[in-house]
Amino acid sequence: MGAVSMRALRRVVVAPTAFKGSLSPLEAAEAMARGVRRALPQAEVIVLPLADGGDGTLECLAQAGVCQLGLHPVPDALGRPRQAPYGISADGTTGYIEMAKVCGLALLRPEERDPRVTTTLGVGEMIRYLLAQGVRRLVVGLGGSATNDGGAGALRALGWQLLDRHGEPIPLGSAGLLRLHRVVPPSSPERAVEVVLAADVRNPLLGKRGATAVFAPQKGATPEMLPDLERALRRWAVAIHRAIGRKLSRVPGTGAAGGLAFGLLAHFPQAQLTSGAELVMRTTGFYDALHEADLVLTGEGKLDATTLHGKLLMRVLQAAKRQRVPVAILCGEARLDLQRLRRYGVVACEALVGDERSREEAIRLASPLLETLATKLLSQ
Repeated sequence: MGAVSMRALRRVVVAPTAFKGSLSPLEAAEAMARGVRRALPQAEVIVLPLADGGDGTLECLAQAGVCQLGLHPVPDALGRPRQAPYGISADGTTGYIEMAKVCGLALLRPEERDPRVTTTLGVGEMIRYLLAQGVRRLVVGLGGSATNDGGAGALRALGWQLLDRHGEPIPLGSAGLLRLHRVVPPSSPERAVEVVLAADVRNPLLGKRGATAVFAPQKGATPEMLPDLERALRRWAVAIHRAIGRKLSRVPGTGAAGGLAFGLLAHFPQAQLTSGAELVMRTTGFYDALHEADLVLTGEGKLDATTLHGKLLMRVLQAAKRQRVPVAILCGEARLDLQRLRRYGVVACEALVGDERSREEAIRLASPLLETLATKLLSQ
């Protein structure tokens, strides 16, 4: 551990993000924490898993005591009923939604992924449910979506009419938007609700950096589908512009979650787009936990060059360095050497995948391996 003395580690903050395809942020944090406690039984261990508005956001907030979790039946991305989680603050004023748990890509089998037909209807139904519970503030995490409908499904659930040339409702999904002629907003929008849209995506709705071009291929779109998907979102954007008198499609971040951010900004003009990672780190008390910490133990599935360009783990390194707290990293795969990481305050970095272990084995045994690796690292 270099200059860091094991005897000095009285307080360790365990704050990993998800090991995608293997462990959620909380599962990774709990495994690491077990290893820390085995190596340092006298140390105080603060478990603060982190997310960026996408997969795992709700459980990170609940782990930190920010909200209590409940379940409500809503349609998934293909319209099938599912019991989806939500969060409500202890005082009942703030509701939390993780769209990945409602219409997320991870909820669909690979052969089911088709952004022409997936819908955000369930997100709108969850919003409507939480508003009926009396919340006056909504926080919506926008990562991990299976959708590309611009939030059209969500707005339908919130009272918007999406009509074809004959005045009939269009089908759900992006393909239905190709038949859209006009939209009719609800007569009484929720103006008094504070809305926070949490994502670390700055892409606009349309164009070469838009929702379709950048993200739809990850959601099952073939190259042949992309022109129609883009055309559908353009038709949707024009209809919304005519209905509300505001042009939102170029606003940075409106392409988040297949354009769900765009749709929710149309319904909630007072909504704020904010960094999901920043919101989770601030809300869970991560920054406060650094003040008395002797070490931050963090990690992610793949540590590579992209980590250093705005990913959540990089935010952890920056925050810890500002507070002069050393960092140790446990990851699934490491494509960065320790020497390069030292400038960011990293004193140790270990990976599950290596000469003695394949990627498949590391994924299958990720939890016990993380625990063992944490124990070994902190026992040196």
